[in-house]
Amino acid sequence: MSLRILHFSDVHLPFPPGAFRTPGILHPKRLVALVNFYLRRGSKYAEAVQKLNGLNEFLRREPVDYVLFTGDSLNFGLEREFVAAAPRIAETLALARRGSLAVPGNHDLYAGNSPACHRRHFAALLHSDLPEAAAPTGYPLVRWLGDDAVAIAFNTSRPNFNFWNSSGRVPALELDALGRLLDAPEIAARRRVFLMTHYPFDENGYFHGLRNSRALIKLLRGRENLVLLHGHNHRAYTHFVAGTTTPLYCAGSLSKAGAESFWLFDLFGDALNPRRGAWKNARFVLLD
Repeated sequence: MSLRILHFSDVHLPFPPGAFRTPGILHPKRLVALVNFYLRRGSKYAEAVQKLNGLNEFLRREPVDYVLFTGDSLNFGLEREFVAAAPRIAETLALARRGSLAVPGNHDLYAGNSPACHRRHFAALLHSDLPEAAAPTGYPLVRWLGDDAVAIAFNTSRPNFNFWNSSGRVPALELDALGRLLDAPEIAARRRVFLMTHYPFDENGYFHGLRNSRALIKLLRGRENLVLLHGHNHRAYTHFVAGTTTPLYCAGSLSKAGAESFWLFDLFGDALNPRRGAWKNARFVLLD
């Protein structure tokens, strides 16, 4: 088996004209985020469209079999943001030669009606090869990656009313469904199982991390074929989950100025060769 898999995250595309002409912007969480965006955050992602176009150019130059996206297309989860962002993300995912899989981030499901907007505008990107394995939440999603690998996406993002709370959680029904999937013979027999979600698997934090990370890690222990992929933290890194041989990769942010990144995996039999992508001279390249 020889496969190329690209993982990216946290694009934070700019909001389109008129995005704030809606009562939804009056949500307390969005009002605080708007002030923060104009004072600090916005300048870091001002060239997000250019960076996404740069990823498209990379995918045309260096074709991959599958693209895995771990969320945060947007900033505020407003309807007009979804209208503008969904076609751009779909264009990027369509550049994979054999398929793609995506899961929302906390800025996609930010507040109010954001989850409904995400389901409506991203529905075409949330297809599963095993729809019968999903919980009533609609997740986990499954994508077969050739004959020897599989990607499983589960959702850890949710709206939080308070502006100081950006924590995530794996819904109990989804956690149970994930356990059943990982125990299924056709999944357990795969050489590589790429588990993907937005929040870090092993960062337990009441206001910013994954509230039930310990329960998730407990479920994953003892499974030797896992590769964990996530975003949320806007810096790329990799390490082994404490006390295991399970590798974890954070894609960082595709578009954050000075820290643009993604991961590219080349699979050859049992070998997993990861390389990080970075923005150099107005294009994405692979670091040695």
